[in-house]
Amino acid sequence: MQQLAKETIKPALASECAEQLLEMTPLLMRKIRDEMRRRTMAGLSVPQYRTLNYLMRHQRAPLHALAEHLGLTPPSTSKLVQKLVTDKIVARRVATDRRRVCLSLTPSGIAILTAARSETRQQLADGLKSLSREELAALSVALRALGRAFSQGGNDVNVF
Repeated sequence: MQQLAKETIKPALASECAEQLLEMTPLLMRKIRDEMRRRTMAGLSVPQYRTLNYLMRHQRAPLHALAEHLGLTPPSTSKLVQKLVTDKIVARRVATDRRRVCLSLTPSGIAILTAARSETRQQLADGLKSLSREELAALSVALRALGRAFSQGGNDVNVF
């Protein structure tokens, strides 16, 4: 009987957590976007910021993979990348297969991303200062668990 209770509670709790995620994610993303726009984050748009984060984690990434990550078409992604190439933030290199292009961050791109991440981290930390130590500890544990839950199978869940 106790086993049956555990089996019915877990899906209900997972469903409740999923609902909370659906409610909180847009709020958190809006906060990040608003702060980025307000402080201009080294002149980066949100898609550009996400591009730099992706390229930091995926050295020599093909354009189509970046487009898929961003949820854009390859032509739209190419236009976004061209601005970053012009600004010497991203390098575009021809792969061994001449039809493929590999993208990577330049040293300048790494510096800009590092500064943007630092500023974003500080903004988020400022927003969390109202929480107690216990709440912060619980949040940290929950975020690690969330990371494990969504990274199983090697999926790239980092939205930035």
